[in-house]
Formats: sequence, structure tokens, C-alpha cells
Amino acid sequence: MMTTDERELPCLYLMWPGRLPGEAPALEVVEGYVLRAYAGGDDGALRRLLESEGWGVSDEEWREYKDRILPGGLFVVADASGEVVGTAGAVHNPNPGRYYFPFGGELGYLVVRPEHRGRGLGRALSAAVVRRFLSAGYESVRVCVQGYRLAAVRTYLRLGFVPLLHAEELYERWRRVCERAGWPFEPEGWPKSPADAGAQRGGGK
Repeated sequence: MMTTDERELPCLYLMWPGRLPGEAPALEVVEGYVLRAYAGGDDGALRRLLESEGWGVSDEEWREYKDRILPGGLFVVADASGEVVGTAGAVHNPNPGRYYFPFGGELGYLVVRPEHRGRGLGRALSAAVVRRFLSAGYESVRVCVQGYRLAAVRTYLRLGFVPLLHAEELYERWRRVCERAGWPFEPEGWPKSPADAGAQRGGGK
């Protein structure tokens, strides 16, 4: 029997529907926080941040991650004290393993500390990553998210990402996820391939 438990299923893909820098999402950061590019002394704080979410990375994995980041594409949010409380990266990753995205860019390792969530920081980091990809000319920009992480799903959908329906079984999965996330299930407007995504236009909510 096929499981419906999203914790046991592969992650879901969402695509950015625009291709031009003029279609980039607005970049807004609430007062008391600063969004900036990665600096050389951030490594320890960023790795501890990832580890706090269960994404422990070895020295080699960390180097490989940074090697695939676009120049100026690793972003950090710091609070008023200068403590790093969030991060996300613009990762060149056309072949994540289950599906091929020609010249594809991926929003990677979006993390915000729990005590700083609900303030739009995840949205701001995601917007910064999308803007970096579009400025570099990427026509395929995506994010991969586990279906049970509903707060993250809502962040991406509200920003403008749209679900990628590259397989028939994804219709039912997305129907369940949208219902749990309180989001309209509108598959007729969602892309079935990365090439389709450029013709779509996402809408915030």
C-alpha cells in the first residue's frame, strides 16, 4: 500500500515562474534585522544553524556546498546583536538526482531560528536567492521542500513559487499538502516541466 505520510515521501519541487530580473520578488526585511551576503567569518555560525535543523554537514560537504553557490549568492540574516539567525543559498544544481533541471538553480538550506520565525525572514532570504538567480540569467529556479514542512511550503507559495507537477502521482500529494497548508489547489495553472514554468506567473497570498 502506498504511504501518504509526507515524512516518508521524497521532497516536492516548486518552480519560480518568472525569467526576467524585472519579475524578481520584492526584498523586504523587518526592522531589527539585517540581510547581507556571506562573510568569511560566518562559517561556524552557519554550520551550527544548519545542525540545529538536523542538517549536519561534514567539512567536505560544507566545502562542496559553498563551491556550488553563485558568487554573492550565500545570504545571512543577523539580528541587532549581530547574531546569525537565518540563511539561504543560491546553488547551481541542475541534477539533484530524481529529476533534471537544465542549467538549474536551487534555493538551498533555508533556515531561520525558531525564536525568530513569523517575521518574514524566510521570505526575505528566499527573495534574495531568487533575485540573485534572475540577475545571473537563470531560467530554471526551484526549491525542494518536504511536504510536512507546511510553514516552509506556505513561505514559498506566498513568495510566488508554483508546484511542479512532473509526475501524475503529484496531483494527489499536492492536493493534500495544499489542504493542510490552507492554500488553493489549482493544478491547471501549474507547470508540468521546468520549461513550462517560464510561461507561468505565480501569485502571492
